[in-house]
Amino acid sequence: MDGLLEPSKNRISSIMECLSEHLIHKVLFRLDPRSLVMMRCTNKSLQSHTQEPHFESEYFSRVKSGLLHISSYGFEKLCYQPYVHSKSRLGIKDTLECQILGSCSGLLLLLFRGDDLCVANPLTKKFRVLDLSRLMVKNFCRETKKHIGFAVDQIDQATQSFKIVNLGEENIANETRYEFEIYAEGDSWRDSKTKITCRPSDLDSRMKNPVYLDGSLHWLREDGGIVAFNPKTQEARLVPTKLPQELSLKTLFTAGDSRLTLVSATKEVIYVYALQGNYLRDPKWVLVTRIRNIVLDEKRLGYWNVEAYDGKFLVLREDRGTRGDYYRVLHVYDLSTNKWEVVGSIPIWCDAERDVFQFTPSWSSVVGLDETLDCGDKRDLPRKQEVKRNLSLIMGLIDVESPFRKRAKLT
Repeated sequence: MDGLLEPSKNRISSIMECLSEHLIHKVLFRLDPRSLVMMRCTNKSLQSHTQEPHFESEYFSRVKSGLLHISSYGFEKLCYQPYVHSKSRLGIKDTLECQILGSCSGLLLLLFRGDDLCVANPLTKKFRVLDLSRLMVKNFCRETKKHIGFAVDQIDQATQSFKIVNLGEENIANETRYEFEIYAEGDSWRDSKTKITCRPSDLDSRMKNPVYLDGSLHWLREDGGIVAFNPKTQEARLVPTKLPQELSLKTLFTAGDSRLTLVSATKEVIYVYALQGNYLRDPKWVLVTRIRNIVLDEKRLGYWNVEAYDGKFLVLREDRGTRGDYYRVLHVYDLSTNKWEVVGSIPIWCDAERDVFQFTPSWSSVVGLDETLDCGDKRDLPRKQEVKRNLSLIMGLIDVESPFRKRAKLT
């Protein structure tokens, strides 16, 4: 048998050796995890390609990304929907009353019962539970969730660090003043010395969460201005921009292709704008993409909205109802293929108002996450155990075993 297989192996090796690294990766990215492992185990010429941290990170970002969603008001059921065809199973877990405050580079920022913050990596099982900041204790509510920014930086190919920033906002006379609280790398909360004062304007209600890009968190204001804060340097500024006049009420502030982005949707077309130019020299919103909105069912259409966008995928939610039959559909547009696909649905018993987050797994080690509860003696033992139990449930919901770690079993 080995003699029969050897020529086939040699042919594969010869073909692969003739391809560029880009084409080899393109072929490997199309394989499911088990097929990739089998090919790696039977063909040594591919091992060097699949051992690169960049390849593993990119591979998982393509095959294991998905959507997390939960009630905007906090609820005991968290849902996870992979980015695959509509027959994929929707994962649901019963947890403590939970809210998702952020999702960035494979890490989640969670809030349990309104007073236990938690940063967790569902794949590595590492986490840290921390107290609310001074301003969070004073002002936290559903409307102020968008004040909380979550930032993750890649230190090297295998290591990440995280920061949490809470934006304090105070309107005084004809001015708005902003201050910043920072939590970084397992340290305690601290007040930044940086404060900025500018013309009055509320944060834009269409902004779900601040956007982290190029080392800074960005909050969009109703007047088009953007509050930018760098947690590392603690530099802050107001970036003046003029919002496109064509923006609809269904607009999402996000990041795509390494640029700040506005996604504005109508029933016919979805417009994608990118902020271009130097932030200090009259930056402008420029229309970069039009996507035909062909998935809405006009006869049964209820609520609909753009829920997420990252430059690779656009997520649109559609609520359909007719004669008592009511359901919610999740559509995903793949920008690499220019195709729409139904990836799943939202159970009818779920709250209508949902917080939806894109999630892409990461195997990176994270500074400050070490399977501990960073809360001293302030929480009693039953409360600590309850938090850990619910973290285990959430981690199990998204759990993905790396195919590269299965190779010993398959050889």
